[in-house]
Amino acid sequence: MLKIKSGNVTDVDNYRAIAVSTAVSKMFECAIANEIVNVSDNDMYQFGFKKRHSTGLCTNIVKHTINYYFSHGSHVFLCNVDFAKAFDKVNYWKLLNMLLDDGISSTLVGLLSFWFSHQEMCVKWNGVVSGCFSVGNGTRQGGVLSPYFFS
Repeated sequence: MLKIKSGNVTDVDNYRAIAVSTAVSKMFECAIANEIVNVSDNDMYQFGFKKRHSTGLCTNIVKHTINYYFSHGSHVFLCNVDFAKAFDKVNYWKLLNMLLDDGISSTLVGLLSFWFSHQEMCVKWNGVVSGCFSVGNGTRQGGVLSPYFFS
């Protein structure tokens, strides 16, 4: 998928790969989601990738805060982090170790380990499909557990 429509179409960095989750993958993730996803105190500060929350809400709060301080004569400093390709860079071996540290059952982590380490993908470009290749890291766009795994 092209990131910047008016950008250079020959620049490889102007494209965003999308690993689409299959229906079977989504059913599998739904079946194990209750065993993995927990609600912690830290989650209440997360805006994106969460049911009934959006980054639009966060943006609105930031705008109001900036306007408040600016209108009262104060300087405003803002730091923004761009997580470009972040989902693609999730190291699932580190993720699986973190799940074990969080007390997720070793049986479930073993199942996820097998599932992650046996992923294969292919590229579809202009109706032509490439051969399959293994995936060494990342979470899938649209995956039920991908937002949780990323955060």
